Amino acid sequence: MVQHINLLSKRGPTRKSAVTLGLATALVLWVLGMGGMAFSVEWHLRGLSNTEAQMRQSVVDLKASLEKKRQDSGLMASEAMARQVALLQGELDARRDWVELLKKGELGNPLGYSQWLETLAAVHVDGVWLQGVSIGKAGQSVSISGKALTADAVLQYIDQLNASFKPMNVRFNSMEITQDAAGDAAPSRQLTSVSFKIF
Repeated sequence: MVQHINLLSKRGPTRKSAVTLGLATALVLWVLGMGGMAFSVEWHLRGLSNTEAQMRQSVVDLKASLEKKRQDSGLMASEAMARQVALLQGELDARRDWVELLKKGELGNPLGYSQWLETLAAVHVDGVWLQGVSIGKAGQSVSISGKALTADAVLQYIDQLNASFKPMNVRFNSMEITQDAAGDAAPSRQLTSVSFKIF
């Protein structure tokens, strides 16, 4: 009798191999899904990068177009002219200030004060000598300082001064007189003097 044994018998899948196969399939699907997502993100980033490059180029083109339009319309020339006008306006304002100072007499009299000094030199009273003359505001403010032996000599000097300056429409209205301090010598031998200021 001959018995046949089939060594190639088919066994049913074991439970362990089914679980392993399921896990392997899930792992392969997960890896494929992640790869697909990475590819999709990369594709999207490349698209955004291309869009940004196009926008940059558009901005550069628009700036160039705007600059060309400004040059064509003469806007740059008018801006340069506006800057030059502003500079000239500043210089004009500065010169106007100088003219105003000249009119007010802050910078002196363009004709000078030689007539004043000649008139002062012609006025003479014994016992009076000048020490200083100050002329300001184009001759509107004048002060004369000096010394005299007596206060009466100062009063005579003011009368002659006003008479001499009358043709120039100048009148001296105020004066200050102070007694100078006497020295250590005896008063009878010491000459006293007064200081004065006329304005």
